[in-house]
Amino acid sequence: MPSNSKNLAELLNTDSTVAAGDVADGSITTAKLAADAVTSAKLAADAITNAKIADDAIQVENFAGTVPFGHRNLLINGDFQEWQRGTSGTVNQYACDRWYGWGNQHALTQQQAENATHNSGRFALRVAHNDGTANTFSSIAQTLETRDAAQCRGKKVTFSIDAKKGSAFTGNLTLQIVTRTDAEGSINTGTRQVLVTQDITSSLTGSLQRFTCTTSTVCAQNIRVIGVNVNHTGTSGTDANNYFQVERAQLEVGEHATAFETTDASTNLARCQRYFQVHAGLNIRGYTGGGYTRVENMVSLPVTMRASPTSAITVTGNSTNVRGGVSTYSGFRLGTTPGNAILSVESNSTGIVHISNRTETLSAEF
Repeated sequence: MPSNSKNLAELLNTDSTVAAGDVADGSITTAKLAADAVTSAKLAADAITNAKIADDAIQVENFAGTVPFGHRNLLINGDFQEWQRGTSGTVNQYACDRWYGWGNQHALTQQQAENATHNSGRFALRVAHNDGTANTFSSIAQTLETRDAAQCRGKKVTFSIDAKKGSAFTGNLTLQIVTRTDAEGSINTGTRQVLVTQDITSSLTGSLQRFTCTTSTVCAQNIRVIGVNVNHTGTSGTDANNYFQVERAQLEVGEHATAFETTDASTNLARCQRYFQVHAGLNIRGYTGGGYTRVENMVSLPVTMRASPTSAITVTGNSTNVRGGVSTYSGFRLGTTPGNAILSVESNSTGIVHISNRTETLSAEF
C-alpha cells in the first residue's frame, strides 16, 4: 500500500473527504462504481482525453440524437467552385454560383484558392470595394429555401468561413446569420431576423483564418428561409486592395463548427443548377408558312429548377439558312415548368428557319 494511503479507521476518525492522493493507483475499478455514479458534473474539465478512451469504446448509439451525421453543410457551393456566369461580377448580381453581391459598388472576382494552407478546392471569392462615397459597404449573401431552412427550426446554427483582407482594407468585416418569417425570398428583404452579428475585424489579417459565429437562441419554428451575410461596412475608396477574400463557407445545425465538408464536383454543380443553368449550342430548326410564324423546341433541363425560370438572356437578330429570304426573330421564351424550357422563334418569312449555336441562361434565384 502506498505510504500516503489511508485505512478505513483513519478515514472514519479524522477525515470527511478522500483526496486523489489517498487513493492507490488502480484501486477503483469499474465493478466498484455504482451505476450512474460518475456524472459529467463530477469530471474535471478536459479530464477525459483521446488517449484514455479505448478503441471502439464509443459507438453510434452513444451519441445524442442532435449530433449531425452525413451531410452537414447547408450552404451550396460553400467552397466557391462553380462560376457558371463567368469569373467576375459587380454589385446586385450573382457571379459565383449562389453567392449574391449586394451593397454599394464593388467587384466580385474569382481567385486561386490558397491550397498550400487549405487544400479543399481551386477557387476563392474576392470582394473589392469600388465606391468613393464615405461610409459605404460591400457584401455577399446566400439564402436557403424553405425546404432547407426547415432543418434549422428550433435549433441553434453555426456559420464558419475562412477569410482574409487586402493591404488597403478599411472599415469592418462582420458575419451574420439571418432568417425570414414572412416569405420565401432573400434574407435581406422582408421581415427578417438577424440572429447573430460577429465582428471579426480586429482578428482579420492578410492571411486566411477560420472564423465562426453561433446563434445565441434557437431559430423560430416559423422561419421560411435562413442564410448568411459577410458584410464589409464603414468603408470607402476604389483601391483594388480594399477587399476581403473568402473560402470554405459552412452553415450547420448545432453550436459547434465541424470540419469543412467538401462536396464532389458533380453534386455541387447539380445543386447550383437548381437555381441557375447555362445552355450553350442551342439550335432551332423548323418551317414557317400558311399562317404559322413560330418555331419551337423544347429542352429538358438536366436538373429540375427551384421554380419556373423567370429570367433569361434574350437573343435577337437575323437567322441563317432560311429558304425564301432572311428572317428576323424575336428571341427565345421560357416554358412554364421547372423541368423544361421552350425555346421559341417568331419568323417574318415563309420557309425553313434555322437558328444555331445560341446560348440561353435560365434563372430561378431568389
